[in-house]
Amino acid sequence: MMKRRLAVLLGVILAGTLFAAAVTSIAAPYLPRLLIERYPQPRWPAPGYFLKLNGAPASRKISPVGHLDRHSRELFETGDGRALLIFQGRKLHVAHYSKGVTPETKFNSYSLAKSLIGALLLKAIAERKLESLDTAISQYLSDAGDIQFRSTSVRDFARMRSGIAFKPDKIKSTAGPVPKDARRYILNPFGPMAQLHMRGIEPLLSDLRLDQEKLDKFSYQNANTAILATILERAYGKPLQALVSEKIWRPAGAADAHWRRYSATGPVTPYCCIYATPADWLRVGLFLMRNGSQEQPFLPRKLWELYFGEHVSTAKRHDGYYGIHVYQNVLDLPGNHLKGRFTFMFGSRGQVVYMMPERELVVVRFGDRVQRLHSTLRAAWTSVPLNH
Repeated sequence: MMKRRLAVLLGVILAGTLFAAAVTSIAAPYLPRLLIERYPQPRWPAPGYFLKLNGAPASRKISPVGHLDRHSRELFETGDGRALLIFQGRKLHVAHYSKGVTPETKFNSYSLAKSLIGALLLKAIAERKLESLDTAISQYLSDAGDIQFRSTSVRDFARMRSGIAFKPDKIKSTAGPVPKDARRYILNPFGPMAQLHMRGIEPLLSDLRLDQEKLDKFSYQNANTAILATILERAYGKPLQALVSEKIWRPAGAADAHWRRYSATGPVTPYCCIYATPADWLRVGLFLMRNGSQEQPFLPRKLWELYFGEHVSTAKRHDGYYGIHVYQNVLDLPGNHLKGRFTFMFGSRGQVVYMMPERELVVVRFGDRVQRLHSTLRAAWTSVPLNH
């Protein structure tokens, strides 16, 4: 009798296991790959599929002329910093790395990649591939969602105010330094984030809808970036990595990088995971801040001003403002050596590219966790001679 019960129990367990495996293979066929890749790793090499982001043939090395001051070094070390580059005027003043990190170490960009998509949107308008930011996405995505979804403007997706119903809540603030808990979305194999991260946006397009309670409210969703990338690819008739390489990465003088793709044959993930050196992100920051070159501007002046938030009030900046897929903020406390508006790209683990055109300042910071934005920027400024 006991043996029979045990056999029945084992049979039930086996049947349940097979049933669960069958359901998983249908609902989440990417699960084995997700378990191998896990949450995107912070440094290269990393598991997964990648495409090369073609850079300049020979990127010129920039040698630093100074060092971090004591306060900046303490802030860097206590904040789990891994790389800090400070460029002001026409000089790289500081290139500081933690133990085990070299100038050749390639870090995961995480959401820094999003700001490239924002810059590309404005480039597409300048090159008349997109009509305007106020154009409904139906002009480029006639197969997306329902009528209301398709009538949403490109601008709403660029500002993370589309109202897309994708994740249950926002997980990143407009002020930037609040860390997001993206792991729980990616590691839920049946959740929308995992599906987007492993399959891409194309298989999900027809099912996308708007959440009426989120309309015109800031809600940080990777799906917004995926939608914009699809629009760009269709408008240009080129893959995203080719557009970024041609319009931004190569002209900036950045070297070859690795960009994660959804699958062995799929496109790149537009909201994440470009593995490049901090120096390459410095070059990109300088390229955008300087608007290309005088001989060959990246954008017409008004579009460049839009990207750098020239229209954004100090009050909005003080609260933290998310513009065309890039953040706007301001240093305005009395008694500080450094004041003024700044624009920055921001990644989930504390990857930041600060740009202050008025000060000719670009600061690139990579670390293992988020560090206070204003403190980092002010400390970097004090490491530049004559700025104390």
